[in-house]
Amino acid sequence: MPSKLIIKSHHPWRYRVKLVSLGSALVLLAWGVFEFGFSRAGYDNDNLHAQRELLREQIDMEKQRARDLRAQLAVLERASQVDRQAYDTVEKSLKQAQDEMLELKQEVAFYRGIVSPTEAASGLNITSLKLTSIGEARAYRFKLVLTQLKSNVRLIKGYARMEFEGVKDGAQMHLSLKKVSGGALDKLKLRFKYFQNNEGEIVLPEGFLPSRVLVEVVPSGKDATRLKKTFDWSDVSS
Repeated sequence: MPSKLIIKSHHPWRYRVKLVSLGSALVLLAWGVFEFGFSRAGYDNDNLHAQRELLREQIDMEKQRARDLRAQLAVLERASQVDRQAYDTVEKSLKQAQDEMLELKQEVAFYRGIVSPTEAASGLNITSLKLTSIGEARAYRFKLVLTQLKSNVRLIKGYARMEFEGVKDGAQMHLSLKKVSGGALDKLKLRFKYFQNNEGEIVLPEGFLPSRVLVEVVPSGKDATRLKKTFDWSDVSS
């Protein structure tokens, strides 16, 4: 049987070219995938950066709005404070005006009694006594008014004494003016023809319940007569 001869051509460089081509294609494909991913990631980063900047702008706007609102609130609070102070000032002024009007009415009645001696007893008089609380505990301001009503007036000299009667710890007690004024006042010096106002401040002891105030006027002179008058605490205090 005759033998067959098979002839194969051998081209090793073609195989190598194919390998190189395949490798190049794989490299290009990988590079393309990398570039696509990188560009996509860059797009997402730009988008996130834009959103972050927008959020920052919104936060800055909200912060500025909060500062503006705080400033407006401070202005409104200041205006409200000013209004309250103005209201308090007006209220105090009104109360002061009312008190002054009441005092003026009392003064008018007092002077009317002086110019109309027929309405009051002639001679030396303990006309009125008033004690007004001055806000502190047991503290009062007193006003003692003395008058002289007669046609032939003379200068009154001498002094007046005040004594406060009450109860403390169940016992009767008499307190001198010197005692309740802390030594600041003792005898009230007198020197007048028609009238004299005597004023001062006192502080009653703690636990002392006043009931009456005793006033004694001691004019100087041989023919002078002492004058005494008792006032109920409830009638003269306020």
